[in-house]
Amino acid sequence: MTLARATAFRSLLKQWVDGLHEVHPHTKAHQNRTNVHVAFHLYDFLILFGPVISWWCFPFERLIGTIQKVNTNNHIGGMIRLLSYFYLL
Repeated sequence: MTLARATAFRSLLKQWVDGLHEVHPHTKAHQNRTNVHVAFHLYDFLILFGPVISWWCFPFERLIGTIQKVNTNNHIGGMIRLLSYFYLL
C-alpha cells in the first residue's frame, strides 16, 4: 500500500461524504453516522498495516457467526463436539 493510494482513498471518501446530502437529501436532518467517521480511520490503518486483505477479520467473524447459529439447547459439551467435528474435517 503506497501513501498515494491511501491518500486517494481518503480524498475519494471525503468527496463521497460531501456529496451525500445532494444524492440523499434526507440525510441533512442528522449528523454523520459513526460508520462514516470510522471509515476515515481506514486511512490510518492502510498506512500502518498495508492492504486490507492482509488484516481483515471476515473469515473469523464468519466462523463466529456460524458457531452462534448452532442450536445447542443449552446442553453443556455440545459446542466442544461441534468444534471437534470442524477440526476433524
